[in-house]
Amino acid sequence: MSATESQSGVLERSEQFRGKTTMTTREDADRYLADEPLLTGDNTRKVHEDDEVEVDSTAGARNLSIALIILSLIMLSYSIFNDAFSQWIYVEFEMMVLGTNWSLANTSTANDPCIHGTNNTDPWTDQMNEAQALTSRFNVWSMLVSLLPAFCTNILLGAYSTRIGRRTLFIVPTFGLCARMAVNCIVAYWRLSVYWTFVGMGIAGITGHMPALFMAVYVYTADNTGHKRSRSFGMVVAQSTSLIFYSLSHIAVGYFIKAEGYLWPMLAATLINVLALCICGVFLKETLVTRTLGKRMSLVEGVKSVFVFYLIKTDNPRYKRKDFLMLGFVFFMYSTCLGVTIQSLYLMNEPLCWSSVKMGNVITFQGLLSAFASLVLMGLLQRFLTDEIICIISLGSGAASRFVLAFASYDWMIYVAYTIGLFELLLLPIIRAILSRIVSSEQRGSLFASIAVIEVATLAVAGAGLDALYSFTVDIWHGLTYFVIAICLVLAGTVMVAYILVISKREMSSNHGTDKATGKTADKIPDKTAESSYRSINVTANDEKLLHA
Repeated sequence: MSATESQSGVLERSEQFRGKTTMTTREDADRYLADEPLLTGDNTRKVHEDDEVEVDSTAGARNLSIALIILSLIMLSYSIFNDAFSQWIYVEFEMMVLGTNWSLANTSTANDPCIHGTNNTDPWTDQMNEAQALTSRFNVWSMLVSLLPAFCTNILLGAYSTRIGRRTLFIVPTFGLCARMAVNCIVAYWRLSVYWTFVGMGIAGITGHMPALFMAVYVYTADNTGHKRSRSFGMVVAQSTSLIFYSLSHIAVGYFIKAEGYLWPMLAATLINVLALCICGVFLKETLVTRTLGKRMSLVEGVKSVFVFYLIKTDNPRYKRKDFLMLGFVFFMYSTCLGVTIQSLYLMNEPLCWSSVKMGNVITFQGLLSAFASLVLMGLLQRFLTDEIICIISLGSGAASRFVLAFASYDWMIYVAYTIGLFELLLLPIIRAILSRIVSSEQRGSLFASIAVIEVATLAVAGAGLDALYSFTVDIWHGLTYFVIAICLVLAGTVMVAYILVISKREMSSNHGTDKATGKTADKIPDKTAESSYRSINVTANDEKLLHA
């Protein structure tokens, strides 16, 4: 059979499938797909499915369940380890500067950090301040050791994810976290220099650290969910799961540390993480059955594929460079403005003077409330609103919460602020879902790598910028930093509104084309059989080659 006859046969089968001759080429199909609306609330919205494989709901649910179990274990272990490590490192520096006087020093201010009576005349006040300064500098170096290699690693992992597979995206950062925790346990057990912990931090950074894990989770979620609202909800569930386990552990770890010291909690966290690594290797299924094994991608091409969304203009009718720039800006602004790094300092300072117990309770309250909003209220919002409108609500919720925190003087105002902000954590997973819907599955790894790189950058900016702003303004107004954060979130909300207007205008332009014969504007009526025709044309790889012969 000749190539021409085979090509005719494929076209004939496609026409029989749709029952009407309206489309016979890939270009026609692409033009039809380009006319599809982008906003998720439109009932006529279809998706960019030219290279997608239909997701089996049962297999997808199973895969997501295993992935969420892994994520839960890792977040539980990371929370336990982080709490124990942050307190252990400060105690180590206290012991270093106080020497034999450490056991005699008055450190009871942890229960009431604003009490100054005895501390003002305490002979070890200068040493205690030196310990805090050493701890602060240690944290800065820790951030550099972890985040600098993580920046590069996340680019490479995302760019080559279609070759190495999705399961590898889980295994690599999980192994790095295991190594970091194990090194820290060794240092704590044998009382080595605290600077040996940089070895574990470096390994965690080289393997991508936490941003790489979140990239793996969201790419895997996108692979195992549909294109519509199920993907947004799936990503919200993933974030809520991590939030619940991270929040609940704050209550238990305090009692664990009080009973057993710092080593045993860190060892327990290491063992939990090892369990998660074993589940990754044994039970987690690979979603890329057929990997991209064709042309090998060079290092330069891999790096370019991560930033191409934001740097290079495209003729793709479904999305433009400014779409990624606007959504990336919103993602960056919100992630930077979470204010996690200054939360403890703010609550411990005047006029609140909260103890560690109070802070643990409010962190747990905030986490569980946000999880409730994500799992329960998210479904209700999606019945009436588009994902883009929910993003605006999330930003408004976060901005209002920060305004209340800026003026908080009583305990109840903190709880009111966190209650108002219950919707804000919906933003990040929804933006991930929006972005994943407008790119192909092969570009998904690079897309989420770019998001992971943004997350690494936000950790650095938030850790340095907000801490510096708070330290310089706390004597002027203790809530000024939160007021600045609120203004930034309002700005991000304005950009999100602009994004919706841009997309809406683009849809109106695509739905109202100009008739070249008459010069009049006419509505384009989507052919519901066009997508079926496109699928029938793209039956097999051999048919695809014949169509372009």
